Amino acid sequence: MCRGNMLTRSLAATLLSLALQSEASAQTCFRGHPTPRCSGFTVLEFTMGGRLNQVTTAVSAYDPGATFYASWSAGYLQNVGPRWALGAAFKVVADDDGARYGPVLRYRRWLGPTWSLDLAPGLLIGGEKNYTTLRFPSATADIALNWGDRVAVLVGVDQLRDGSGTTGWEGHTGLRLGTWLAPLGMVALAILAGATYN
Repeated sequence: MCRGNMLTRSLAATLLSLALQSEASAQTCFRGHPTPRCSGFTVLEFTMGGRLNQVTTAVSAYDPGATFYASWSAGYLQNVGPRWALGAAFKVVADDDGARYGPVLRYRRWLGPTWSLDLAPGLLIGGEKNYTTLRFPSATADIALNWGDRVAVLVGVDQLRDGSGTTGWEGHTGLRLGTWLAPLGMVALAILAGATYN
């Protein structure tokens, strides 16, 4: 009888231990990590950089002197196996000519416990441009080499379609800040902008 109780207690303790380990390994993280550390993770990002080119058939629709580029992105990715994660985010883009926004798909390939390669194709569904009226939806895509969801180097392209039917492609590159660095970067940019315009 005692041996049966001990076996039952041992089995219950083992099952409880496995359940706790499973729960610990299935947590949602604020900063991305591959499995088993995180089952999924949120992304909060701020990118600041410059426009690379403005390829268009109607130069009047674009300001040739506009070079500033910034974007904000927030979303969630789920680890699907030890090497990759899938998810979605909402992206807002601003430059010297105006602003655009829309949803993007997110794909992350883990290159190790800290490094990853991020792809983000999507659609811009709204916004405005200072020099012309834009038509939506239009395409957007980014690729980034990411270190620990803290800092990434990013390149990408946005499709710009104006009311006359002209389509242009705007390339951009920049430094992307993630997690707690994203709000700090935004504050730094606001301070810099305030100092510049005073």
